[in-house]
Amino acid sequence: MHQKQNEVTKYLKIIFRHRYLFVSVSLLVMTAITAYSYLMPEQYQSDSTVFIEKNIINNLVKGIAMTPDLSDKIKVLKFALLSRDIVTKVLEDIDSDIFTKSKSERQHYITNLRERIMITVKGEELFIVSLIDSDPKFAQEFINTLVSKYVEENVSAKREESYGANRFLVEQLDTFKAKLDQAETAIIDFRKKQGVYLSMDERTDLAEIKQFMREIEDIELQLQTLKARQGRLIQQLDSLDKTVDIFSEAGGGGHIVQLERRLGDLLLRYTENYPEVVRLKAELEGLKNRAATDPGDSTGTTRMTSLNPLYQEVQQKMFEVETEISSFEAKKKNLKELVTQREKNLHEVPVNKKELAVLIQERDSHREIYQELLKRMGQSEVSKQMEISDKTSTFRIVDPANYPEIPVSPNMVKMIFLAIFGGLGCGLGAVVLLDYFDTSVNDPQQLEELGVEVLAMIPNIADGVADVQAGKRDRTLYVAGTLYLFGFIVLLIYEALHRYK
Repeated sequence: MHQKQNEVTKYLKIIFRHRYLFVSVSLLVMTAITAYSYLMPEQYQSDSTVFIEKNIINNLVKGIAMTPDLSDKIKVLKFALLSRDIVTKVLEDIDSDIFTKSKSERQHYITNLRERIMITVKGEELFIVSLIDSDPKFAQEFINTLVSKYVEENVSAKREESYGANRFLVEQLDTFKAKLDQAETAIIDFRKKQGVYLSMDERTDLAEIKQFMREIEDIELQLQTLKARQGRLIQQLDSLDKTVDIFSEAGGGGHIVQLERRLGDLLLRYTENYPEVVRLKAELEGLKNRAATDPGDSTGTTRMTSLNPLYQEVQQKMFEVETEISSFEAKKKNLKELVTQREKNLHEVPVNKKELAVLIQERDSHREIYQELLKRMGQSEVSKQMEISDKTSTFRIVDPANYPEIPVSPNMVKMIFLAIFGGLGCGLGAVVLLDYFDTSVNDPQQLEELGVEVLAMIPNIADGVADVQAGKRDRTLYVAGTLYLFGFIVLLIYEALHRYK
C-alpha cells in the first residue's frame, strides 16, 4: 500500500514538474478529438418492429392442417430479408439513383447496404430491422419498404405454396388412383385365370381336406349300415310271395262291394295319389278282371289273387334304401373330387401364391400411398383455406420506421468522454516520456537509489520577482485549464440532453 502511494506521489510530482506540457498536450488532444468528432459525417438509424402474430385457429387445427413452424420462419428470416433480390427490388421501388451508376458501383453499393442492415430477433414473436445511413430519409423509406415488401411476399409465397401443394396432391391422387385400379384389375384377372376368387392359404386347404376326409368316412359308415339293411330287405323279399289268394262269396261280388266302399271312404279324406287309394284301385281292377275271365267252380265260390301288401311295404323300403345309397355315393364322389382339387391347389400354391402375393403387395403399396395422399389432401385443403382467410401465423408491422432526427453516429457523449480521458492520458504519457529522457537529478532520493552518498544540499536562492511571475503563470494555467475543462463538461451536458431528450 505504501509503495502504491509512493508511485502515485511520484507521478504527481512529475505532472507538477512538467505541468505546462501536461496541460498543453491534454487540452490539445481533447480539442483535436472533439473537433474530429464534429467533422465526422452524421449517421442516422431507422428501425421497424415486426410482430409474428399467432392465430388461435392454429391450435384448433393442429394435426389437421399443415402450418409452418415459427422457428422455421425465424431461421429463414435473415436470409430472406438480406437477399440481394429483395434489396434490389426495394431500391427500385424507392427510385434510388444507384441504378444510374455503373454495374460494378451498383453491386458494391448493394453489398455494402446489405452489410449495414441489422436484424435483431427477440424470442420467437418479435424482430427488429434497422439500417444506419447518412441520409435519414433514405433510411426511413428503405426500412419501411423492405419490411412491407417482405411481409407482402411472405404472405403471397405462403398462399402460392399452399395452392402449389394442393395442385401437386391432386395430380398425385389421380396418378395413384389409376395405379391402384390397375393393380386391382391385375389381381382380379389373375384370380379368374387361376380359378381362385379367394386368397390362397395352405392351412385353409389342409383344413378343408381333413374335413372332407372326415365326411367321407362318415358317409362310408352310413353306406355300410344302409347296405347291411339292404341285404336284410332282400332276404325278406325273397321269403315273401308277391301275391296272396282271396276267397269271396258267390260271384265275388260281396268282396268287391266292400273294397269299393272302403275306397269311397278313403277318397273322402285323401287324394287319388294316396298309396292306399292306389292299391285299392289296383286290387279292385284285378278282381273285376278275374271275375270276368273266371266263371268259378260248381260250388259257386270264386278264387282270386291280390298283391301282397307286406311284400309291397318291404319293396318300398328297399327302394328308399337304394335311394339313400345312391345319394350317399354321389356325395362321396363329390367329396373325393373336392379333395383331389384341394390337393392340386396345394401343389400349385407356391407358384400361384408367389405371383398373387406380388400383385397384392403392389396393390397394398399403392393403396397405402393413396390413403396417405387423401389424408394430406384434406390437410392441404384446410391449410389453403386458412391462407385464403389469413388465419395462419402472420407478420404484423407494429412499429414502422420513423424519420430519425438525432444521429446515432458519431455519439458525441461518448466522443467527449473519450476526448477528456484521452487528453489526460496523452498529457500524462507526454510528461512521463519527457521525464524518462531527463537525466538531471531532481530529488536526493535518486542519488541514494544509485548508491551515492549525499553530503549536503545547496538550497535554492529565492528570487521574489521570479517567484511572483511564476505564480502568475501557474494561476493563469490553472484557470485556463479549469475553464477549458469546464467548457468540455458543459458541452458534454448539452450533447447528453440533446441526444436523450
